[in-house]
Amino acid sequence: MGYYLFFLLYGLIICLAYSFSFYLYLLLEFAVKQKKEVPDWFYRIGQSMQDRFHRVKLEDRTNYDGLKRSRFFLRGMLLLSFFSYLFFHVKSRDTFISVLNCGKAQFVICLVMNELTHYWNLGSSPKEKRKYYSPSFAVSGCFIISSVLLLLFVVSMEQIKFHIFFP
Repeated sequence: MGYYLFFLLYGLIICLAYSFSFYLYLLLEFAVKQKKEVPDWFYRIGQSMQDRFHRVKLEDRTNYDGLKRSRFFLRGMLLLSFFSYLFFHVKSRDTFISVLNCGKAQFVICLVMNELTHYWNLGSSPKEKRKYYSPSFAVSGCFIISSVLLLLFVVSMEQIKFHIFFP
């Protein structure tokens, strides 16, 4: 009974993490469409999502370029997740195992899309200096954290399943 309660609570935490990530994306989407700024805490989340080695100057602006990077990240993440699900489904012919493997691959997918988004020059000319926006870092960083939680959940679920079948 304790395992079920743990997995139920952990699954709820993962759902809340993904919901918060989508909330950040929708907040950015509506702010750009209404030509408003996002709240200051949004910028602080984006500033804290930088990696420790490649520090860049992030601009605290809500504009279409930051939204475009977030859209590229989210659409690429969903597209790669769909293709990874199809790959695992063709390989195993089992929906449950395909979903588990897709959940494990989600972290790698998010990291790949994060690198593609931040280092691919989206929409700016080659002569301009590349600009980085903290709202796009906030959205991608929260999705990466949610993916780590999902990866840990799937791996722990497989370990418990293995120990139940082979005591």
